[in-house]
Amino acid sequence: MQQLTSNVFIETRVKGCNFGFVTTSDGVVMIDSPHKPSDAMKLKAEIARHGRLRYIINTEPHGDHWTGNAFFDVPVIAHEGVRTRILNTDMPQHVARVASFGPEEPKLLENYAPNVPVMTFQHGMTLHVGDHTFQMIHMPGHTLYQAAILIKEEGVVFTSDNIFYKVQTFIQEANPDQWLEALEGLRRLDEDIFVPGHGAVCDKSYLDEQGEYILEWKAYVQKAIDQGMTKDEAIEKLTAMTERYPMDVGLEGQAPRVMRMNVANLYDYLTGSGMHRRG
Repeated sequence: MQQLTSNVFIETRVKGCNFGFVTTSDGVVMIDSPHKPSDAMKLKAEIARHGRLRYIINTEPHGDHWTGNAFFDVPVIAHEGVRTRILNTDMPQHVARVASFGPEEPKLLENYAPNVPVMTFQHGMTLHVGDHTFQMIHMPGHTLYQAAILIKEEGVVFTSDNIFYKVQTFIQEANPDQWLEALEGLRRLDEDIFVPGHGAVCDKSYLDEQGEYILEWKAYVQKAIDQGMTKDEAIEKLTAMTERYPMDVGLEGQAPRVMRMNVANLYDYLTGSGMHRRG
């Protein structure tokens, strides 16, 4: 793992989301968890070298951020929408997918049960552990239930998937306008060390590029709608963004699928249909 500051340790080079932990004077706080159980077990051993784990904070509802919670016997904190989504997950289907990630995973997933958030918030929450302050701010965008986690004493923000640094951006259920607002919210923070949901550590200088990419996607799909394309036609034909960025670690070859998901969601958003149905 990479030591980012004197007390913040992160992992950005494995399949799934970026995750990390913070050492405090009264134990360790983990932020998000590995997608692969084998990576969760490695993380568990690493944290044990630094102290007693006290809490896990999840930043969003997608499984690559919470699957590994189950391998840690501590309370989980997240937006209330994250708890609801986990509880409504088709768990046998989820476990079967994660089991396909490698030969070590099926055994570790036997009798799997998710470690669901037991402390939740709507707009924000502050957690004090030892000499550290963890401020959770609801910042919908990539999903409705995103949260940024500020570690005030370290000058670090875990931005979750509102930032994909130099890797392909997933817009499969996003509200692009809320996402742009979230980026402006990140810009207003005092902290300037950003641990994105995917990709390498960055700072506020990347916010413009991330925002411009979302705007470009929105305009790209809107043009297809204006030209009279149906949703199915747009999904089939809108492939120009495929090579813009590489896929994140472990997702090689999945760019065409991500393009289709992004187009489908933005088509619904711009036409007020599907999950974005108005009224």
